[in-house]
Amino acid sequence: MLGCFLILASIGAGFAQAPWWFWLVGGMALAFLSLTDPNKRRAIYGPFGYSGTLALSAVVSLATGCLASASAFAMGRIIWWTLPT
Repeated sequence: MLGCFLILASIGAGFAQAPWWFWLVGGMALAFLSLTDPNKRRAIYGPFGYSGTLALSAVVSLATGCLASASAFAMGRIIWWTLPT
């Protein structure tokens, strides 16, 4: 649910013409929520063990969080541009 609120906040920030780095902060927050989710199942990779899994999971979570947040921010900007002034 917090992830949905962060996406909505990114759309709102894009619509409100917030600074460009807002989507980056939103992406980091989404990655943090993903990494601290106690119900998420994580695969353990043999040679790396759990620490390697956590590092790889952190990189993937950061990338997907930033991509989702940037897309939502861009959607807010597009909505703002298409509205008549």
